[in-house]
Amino acid sequence: MRLSRRTTVTLALVLGLSLAFAYATYLSYYGSRRLDDAFLYQTHVVDALSAVSLLEVQQFDRGADPDELAPYERDLTRDLGFIDTAAQTPEEQAPAFTFPGTRQSFGELTDSLLKLKSVGTEAFQATVRRNQQTRDLSNALFALVALLFTVLVGRLRRTIEEGRSLVERLQRAFISERRSIASVDVGSVLISATRGSNVGGDTYDAFSFDARYAMFLVADVSGKGIDAAVDTALIKYTIRTLFYEDSDPGRILSTFAQIYTRTSENPEVFIVLFLAVVDLQDGSVRYASAGHEPAWVVRGRDVTILPPTGPIVGIRVDEGYETRALALAAGEGLVISTDGLTESRDARGDLLGADGVGRWLEDLDGSSAQAMAEALVRRLRRRSSRITDDLAILIVRFKPSALVGRADRTATVPALSVSDAGT
Repeated sequence: MRLSRRTTVTLALVLGLSLAFAYATYLSYYGSRRLDDAFLYQTHVVDALSAVSLLEVQQFDRGADPDELAPYERDLTRDLGFIDTAAQTPEEQAPAFTFPGTRQSFGELTDSLLKLKSVGTEAFQATVRRNQQTRDLSNALFALVALLFTVLVGRLRRTIEEGRSLVERLQRAFISERRSIASVDVGSVLISATRGSNVGGDTYDAFSFDARYAMFLVADVSGKGIDAAVDTALIKYTIRTLFYEDSDPGRILSTFAQIYTRTSENPEVFIVLFLAVVDLQDGSVRYASAGHEPAWVVRGRDVTILPPTGPIVGIRVDEGYETRALALAAGEGLVISTDGLTESRDARGDLLGADGVGRWLEDLDGSSAQAMAEALVRRLRRRSSRITDDLAILIVRFKPSALVGRADRTATVPALSVSDAGT
């Protein structure tokens, strides 16, 4: 099948966007890893110098017997081995040393280690310089990603009717997926209410560039189908790019609102969204929401509602977004959903509402995050004849890595242990 010129250009933009984003992310991590390697080598050299000094004092100044010297000799042997393991070139290898040493051999070993320390220092500084150059290139690539994505969205808006199958493939490439992030247990559900299509206006994202902070996003674009799906991709990757530069949720939403308002071709489209940034080390959370449905903090059976902190995107642009903070202890979590949950109706036409969701959440304590998300959907299906609106649910539970035991590292997701009885 011969592709049209317009389709070929669009596919090229998609490929360029994917490659640029992947390479920029790789560069961001690569520089950090090289810097860690250089720092680790320096640490081993310093440890070996300390071990040499201690052994020399014990052997010559204190006149310790061989049994007393044995632990110090083992420490020195271990540190020299660590140097060899961390060395990147033959010149960085540790010098040979034979026990018991003489005053002369100790002096020669110390001189050799001091030279290795100088070599390591030079390598560390060179790595810092390369790392800075790498990060500069990475930032430029992320800017290119944002530009390519803006061009791509513009082309897709003009060719939606002509290229529906292409847009669906593009949406599948951008579809929300659960990502494994250290120190958090993440559960999610994404349902499109558009018959015959797996695309919709609701989305979620769980993403982290490093081991310290992760962002969690739930967004709802007005409308349904392919037009809304294109906007969800724009939301996700624009906010990821902004998160790379700034981890404050309120400032991210303020910048995104300005970008979206200036680039959106349809003034009638608006977006509600919730953005949280979690410190993966201590469980502290900063969040901001643009007119979003209430989110919930679940602490055991204690459920608290988090109201919006700013206006809907696309409605008002003169207001900023407030960043608020809370702290999660181990096992506590956030539940974020679009209005497909709270605005669902039962057979009598009654809305579930935020309080109704809160009562459901009180019964789900002890489940894994994914089991909680699936249990909410099962209750929703029993309460309503069918799901009539797009629905995204994201659940994030704080699970510090320091508290994860050896058995937890190989365990599968816990079995569902909650009551699914409806309210």
